[in-house]
This record gives sequence, structure tokens and C-alpha cells, in this order.
Amino acid sequence: MDNFIFNNYTPKGFCREYVEIKGNSSQLAMFMATVLGIKPLMDDWINAGRLKEFRKVCKQYGLKIREDVLFDSVPKSDLPVNILGRDFITTTSAYGYPVGSRQDIGVHVFISKNEALLKEGMWYPVIIKNRVIFQPRIDSLKYGYTLGYPECCIKFFRKFNNWLKYSYLYEVYSNTKGRPSFLCNPFLKDTSFSYIYHMPCSYDCKATVRLTSRLRTEIKRREPGYVDLVDGYLKKSFLAFYERKIYCFDGSLRNNEIKYKRFQFTTYTKKEYEDEYSGYFKQADTVKLLGRNIILSRGGKVIRQLELKWSSFAPEFPFMIQFS
Repeated sequence: MDNFIFNNYTPKGFCREYVEIKGNSSQLAMFMATVLGIKPLMDDWINAGRLKEFRKVCKQYGLKIREDVLFDSVPKSDLPVNILGRDFITTTSAYGYPVGSRQDIGVHVFISKNEALLKEGMWYPVIIKNRVIFQPRIDSLKYGYTLGYPECCIKFFRKFNNWLKYSYLYEVYSNTKGRPSFLCNPFLKDTSFSYIYHMPCSYDCKATVRLTSRLRTEIKRREPGYVDLVDGYLKKSFLAFYERKIYCFDGSLRNNEIKYKRFQFTTYTKKEYEDEYSGYFKQADTVKLLGRNIILSRGGKVIRQLELKWSSFAPEFPFMIQFS
């Protein structure tokens, strides 16, 4: 059983320079959305040694840029236990340094056509000496509006974005009443193949569909090959546990069972403690979900059954979904 890989995408023309400067195409659709004026503000990480070149690219596309802080990212598991606030870090763990002090790591930047909006950018938690410095809560609550997210999604995020209490992706799943739309698929937002970078309030959110449809149409006019790839990936089958543990399957979903030819763990910072199941999935061609039990089969024969354990942090409520 071979994996498939979410390769980088280099545009033929539109925003090609963005990918060449970064060395990868993560957040390509978000940069395109900002260039097109559909997204009011975005943030990104650019290698400090290429910041001057990136400024030229932004100017070329009519964008303004503001630097925030240097990020030296490290796995949370590698952080010393004496760092104050360590246990409250969720997806981003990094030491922060002043811009200009190093050239070998990434600098967090804000990008917008509106220079005034650059001041509204919110910093991410960073470790200064032995303490995690968190952003003010009011900034977190209003930041979604600055990024151009739908109001219904912002309100839902405010309610359920609690990693100690909720499995956010499952809450979105439970709030979905209609057929899941690929235009509301957030599972690949950390790859090159996603039209959104926010968590929708449902996988059939009408406001998200309107926003994404507009962006998709404008990108297709300029880079149709990219849209074809994004559409194809977003319409695949997924098994989600929580935000850091999602698997994408090249196969069909029926009755909580996915028959597949290939699969891929989607989280970009792949660690053994996150990717628990790839080794098992490689041995099978069918995965079935029964409550908190994962049943693996090959050639119609059950080969293994896995029981999902409970976690006190980032509780996992597994579910299967295929977007149309």
C-alpha cells in the first residue's frame, strides 16, 4: 500500500514568484486571495534571509507587508518542562526573536492591500526566555473579522475552540445538516491544496461556500490547473480524529467504511505520536469505523482491530467524511 503525497504546486504564471521565494506552496491560495482583494489580510512565515526579495514580490502584486517576530519552531514534545505556559500551547510552539537578529529562521509577516489593516495583525504565542507570551484574548476574539472569515464561523470558533474540552472538527461535523461541500473542507489547509484557512461552522456552511466559490472562480481564470488539483484532493475521503490527526484516503466512503488504494497523513509536522496509524493502514485496503473502534481489512478479511483511547488534552472523536 503506497502513500500519495501532497506535492508543492508551482503556478505557470499567477503568483509563481510567491512559491519561488518561499520554496513551497503552502498558503498559495490564501496569497492569491489577498492579491485578488478577496481576503483582506493574511499572515505567513518567510525565511528571514529572503525577506528583501519577498518585499519586492509583494510590491509587484500591490501588497503591503509588516514583519512581526522571528519564529524558531520546535516540537512541543521537545520543550523543557519548566517553561511557563507550556501546557497551554496547541498548534504553534516556537521561540521568538527580534526581526534582524537572525537570518536562518522564519519571520512572521502580515500581508494586505490595505496598509492600515497591517496594524490589526495578531501575534501567535511565542516563547521568550522561559515563558510563553500569549496574545490578549480580545485580539483573538476579533482577529477572524480582520482575516475576512464569515461571522457565523467566527462565532462558532469562539464557542468551541477549547482543546481541553472539545474536539473542534467533530463539533463542526455535528453541526452539519446537509451534504458536506468540498468548498468547506478545512482538512488540507496546511498543505498547498485548500481554498480556506479557517474552520467553518459546518461542512455545508453557506457563507463559506459563497466566499470560496468566488475565490475558486477567480483562480480558475488565471491558474486552471491548480484548481483542478485542489478540487480533486478536497473531494477525497477523510478520517479525522482531531486537528492534528487527519488521514486522507484515495477511495470511496460508504456506511462508515472506506475502501482505498492510497492514503496520506495530512499534518505537516509529522511526528510518531501524532501519526499513529499509517503503519496499520499500509497493511490494509479497507478501514471501518465503529464508535471508537477502527477495523482494518484486506481482501475482505479483517486483519486488525484498534480501540481509540481517551485523552485529557485534545479529545479525539473520530469520524469519516467525504466532500462533494
